[in-house]
Formats: sequence, C-alpha cells, structure tokens
Amino acid sequence: MAEIPVILNPHAGRGKAGEREAEIQEVSRKLGLYLRVFPTENAEHAQALVREFCARAVPVVVAAGGDGTVNAVAQALCGTSTALGLLPLGSGNDFARALGLPGDLPGALKVLAQGRPRFVDVGAVHGRFYLNALGMGIDGQIAHDYQAHRFLRGEVGYLLATVFEALRFRPVEMEVRAEAWGFAGRLLTVAVMNGPWAGGGFCLAPRARVDDGLLDIALLGHYPRLVVLPKTRDGSYLKLKRTALQAAQRVEIRAERPLRVHMDGELLPEPMSTLEIELYPRALQVLA
Repeated sequence: MAEIPVILNPHAGRGKAGEREAEIQEVSRKLGLYLRVFPTENAEHAQALVREFCARAVPVVVAAGGDGTVNAVAQALCGTSTALGLLPLGSGNDFARALGLPGDLPGALKVLAQGRPRFVDVGAVHGRFYLNALGMGIDGQIAHDYQAHRFLRGEVGYLLATVFEALRFRPVEMEVRAEAWGFAGRLLTVAVMNGPWAGGGFCLAPRARVDDGLLDIALLGHYPRLVVLPKTRDGSYLKLKRTALQAAQRVEIRAERPLRVHMDGELLPEPMSTLEIELYPRALQVLA
C-alpha cells in the first residue's frame, strides 16, 4: 500500500495537535495504514505541499487539524481528482461533524482505512473556497476574538468569545440578495452555511447538507444578544420572528459598515462591507 500524505498543523487544537504525531502513527499501523506526516508552518506551506501531491496524482491527502487546516488543504484540492481525508484534531471540527465522521482519532483513522470518496459542495468568495460555514457580522467578530486571545480554548473559548460580543456588538443595516428572494434590515449576522454547525457546535442551519447543491443562508435579526445567542446552540433561534433561513446557490451581501468575515473559522484579511458568494456543486471528494 502506498504512503498517504498527512498535512499536520501542529498548532491546531491550541498547540496540542503536534503532540499527537506518534499516536497517529501507532494507531494507523495497527489498521494497516501507511502515513507520512508533513508538519506545516502555515496555510501557504500546506497548500504548496498539496499542489505537489495533486500534480503527482496522489489519490488521497489527509488534513490533520481543525476546520482552518481543512480549509487550507481544500484550497488546493477543489476541482482535482485527489480526495480529502480528515483527522479532526482542532478546536471546532464542524466540517467533520457535518460529514458524520468520528470525533476520536482511532475512529477517524478507521474511516481513512475503510471509507469511500463522496462528492461534496464547496462555497466560494472572491476565488477563495470554504467547505462548511461563512459568517459576516457578530460570528465573524467572535472568530476574530477567539483567534486574537490565546487564552480562549476549545468549545468553552468560543462560548466566552460569544458572551463578550453579546455585550458589545451593535446590529448592522444589511441587504441580502439571492436568486429568488431578498432581505433588507438590521441584523446581527448573516451566516452562509454549507453544513449545519459553526464555531464548534453552534447549530445555525439545521437542514443544511454538504452535498445538496444549496447554501443555507441564516439571518439573525436584532434581538438582545444574551437572549438570542444561546438559542443558536440548538437552532431554536429560528423560532423567533426576526430570523430566517433561506436556500440559494448565489448570494450577495451588503452592509452599512465593514464587518469581520470568517470562512471555516479563518478570517478574511480585512473587514468587508460587500460579499458575493457562490456554490460549486460536487467540487471536492472527501473520504467518509
């Protein structure tokens, strides 16, 4: 059996992923897997490695880390014949959850050994892909806080960042336009979802599926933040009147002020006031 390259982000999981390389190798050998681990320095390094593997027609490349690591690897895999494997070692792992993958390392390695490629959809903004979630508004600001403050860790860290922004984020006049519907008004956020969860388990789009050919656009209106944000944990926020969930393949968002935007938890370099988002159906193969 040929070696399977593993792109390992040693900084994922707040620095704990790099400590699990020996465990990865030990468990994989028991399953008859032959993995070669490539620790990466940054997203650009990861993408350069993946492009090299794709040029050599390597059948599978594995992303070992969190949603940000998966996002970085996928930038070079989308539209190729190389499939993506996942070892969820990050703080959130929302895309792995959307695929129904095990959250434990032995279970994820078993999927690598026995899983089959399936096609999934991919979202894109200005030439950059995302697999699971895009957020513009309070969730983008929460992602910024989580990355900026290193003492915030895991699901608890996301919750603390959420509470912090619940106390200070101001709603924004926004316009959202898709193929067959539109909205204009004050919002806390627009989340354009390919999978159901974001931010380590916030259920923003309960009906979303990564292979249904649609993006689910969640609109969260102006409510007291400490009232509405806890309801995003289980999707019950959608029972409130000033919320909506719509589906589309293309969507345009305009905001009255520049806002932080995250894609799979990774921030765009600068706040944005206009976004154009498009779905690419069946653009990526994933082992599941």
